[in-house]
Amino acid sequence: MKSTRIAMAASLFAMVAGGAMAQSVTLDVTGWKGNEAEPAGLPELIAAFEEQHPDINIDFSYISRSDTDIVIPPRLQGGNPPDVLMVDMPLSRVWGEAGLLVDFGTDADWYPNVNPQLQNAITTDGATYVMPLEVIGMGLYTNMGLLNQVGIDSPPLTIDDLVAACGALNEAGINPMLMTGGFPITLFTIANGAEAATTPIADLGNGEAMFVDDEGFSAALDTLRMLAEADCFDPEVMAGVDPWSTALAEFQAGNFAMLPQGAWNIGSFSEAENLDFVFGPIPSASGTGVAADLFGIGWAISSATEHEEAARTFIEFFNQPENLQVLLDAESAYSPFIDGASGMPELAAAYDQARLDGGIINYPFSVLQWPAALDGEFWDSLTGFLLDMSQDNSEILQRWDWTVEDNI
Repeated sequence: MKSTRIAMAASLFAMVAGGAMAQSVTLDVTGWKGNEAEPAGLPELIAAFEEQHPDINIDFSYISRSDTDIVIPPRLQGGNPPDVLMVDMPLSRVWGEAGLLVDFGTDADWYPNVNPQLQNAITTDGATYVMPLEVIGMGLYTNMGLLNQVGIDSPPLTIDDLVAACGALNEAGINPMLMTGGFPITLFTIANGAEAATTPIADLGNGEAMFVDDEGFSAALDTLRMLAEADCFDPEVMAGVDPWSTALAEFQAGNFAMLPQGAWNIGSFSEAENLDFVFGPIPSASGTGVAADLFGIGWAISSATEHEEAARTFIEFFNQPENLQVLLDAESAYSPFIDGASGMPELAAAYDQARLDGGIINYPFSVLQWPAALDGEFWDSLTGFLLDMSQDNSEILQRWDWTVEDNI
């Protein structure tokens, strides 16, 4: 009888153990952050998640943003999808409308707390395919050590401030500004053009209005000419400077005083010795400057996943304020939710103030107000503008209009 009870107990233990093992899930998660270069707090957060949820293992794969466009679609369509994917707005819209992502709907627990402007951007016909994680500022880096040498104790907020700073720096033999081709000049132009635009920004991207008729964007091009004439930058030299390597290295080395770029560089710049810098808004005609907010990354779930419940558990983990804060601190980013949480350090106080003063614009490409192809056209045409600033404004503005027309 005793042996029978022992056998029954052993059998029951085996069944329980087998059931526990059957419930263990491994989630395949992909993202273009989480590596050594851009950890975004993900290694720490994944470890914490697995500790809280011992029945869910995370198999994280780093895939660069450019490779994501190539590697992930065949997997989504071929029956071997990741369970959870890092996405931005272009990816979530395309893959979601193709039926490849789970629709969270507008009744998800986190949805009502999304900032209203961003909420509109992530919702299409009542469908929501991404839970946003961050909004990242884009503005002007200023080397205050160099500005202090010429008697200036605050970063420029207006175009007049910027011109005055350039003059003082030039007199002292200091290179004022890295207004390179590609992203920096595009950021500066869109910030100033959007602030002064005479038509709704979204209408410029959907064909309802035209850049060539907008006085604000024409004025932005005039401002660039004026800054070049004020020796803020050498346009022909800047056209050949790589915005993602050389420009960052030159600013980090203290060879230039100012650089338009994104807040994602704050971490690496902070590691540089003897670099006393701040991060503020893009100088503009207003007194506040422009805080150009970029919707960065979010999580999505493959519609073909076999582990949707576990995937939702993983995503909800990032909705908990104490967990999201880890990512925001690592990214120097703002929360996409209405609680106003921020990971911005004190050195970005000027950018924070511009947001509080109403100087925010949502970078139109990141919220799909403008077609993606227009981004490349901005980069190309404005780099060409640096090489030949005698071009008529209408020539450049028409190129933008033609690109919109071809992509709507």
